Amino acid sequence: MSRPSARDAILDAAQRIAAERGVSRITLEEVARESGLSKGGLLYHFPGKEALIQGMLERLISHTSAVREANEQALVGERHRTLRSLLATRSSDEVLNPHVVTAVLAAAAEQPALLDPLREHIAGVRQQIIHEAGDDPLYWLLWAAADGLLLQEVLGIAPHPAEQRDRVHQRLLDLAEELLQ
Repeated sequence: MSRPSARDAILDAAQRIAAERGVSRITLEEVARESGLSKGGLLYHFPGKEALIQGMLERLISHTSAVREANEQALVGERHRTLRSLLATRSSDEVLNPHVVTAVLAAAAEQPALLDPLREHIAGVRQQIIHEAGDDPLYWLLWAAADGLLLQEVLGIAPHPAEQRDRVHQRLLDLAEELLQ
């Protein structure tokens, strides 16, 4: 198994800090210490906290995109491939690290432009859905429901017990299949 790059080690350290000690403890000094790099080494890869948070978001987008694309490959030749893969991805445990999402949301509250890469990504996926199937409000409603469930999970405010999570997500997927016929 190869060692992670310095950039990945830094992002991993920031995620551990967010998970173990809270988002407010993500400072350049703490991340440098946690990653085992000097602050100068960290600054070489991320010139400031904003760049670090943006790096966390970009890695999250990249990982989520890879999972969605794998789901899409399983649906080659089927209708609503992009939307259906998006919905399946949103219900996957392997997709989002809640600590990364929380860190990104906290930073974006102060600097909304940090979410620009996510806005661009979402716009691209939306265009792909429109290209495949049109611009039916039903598609956006299903997407919003999946994102709403995901956000509730990330924020720890889901109205259903944790043990019911998979059933709720599966019901959304089943409903989508029925509605997308």
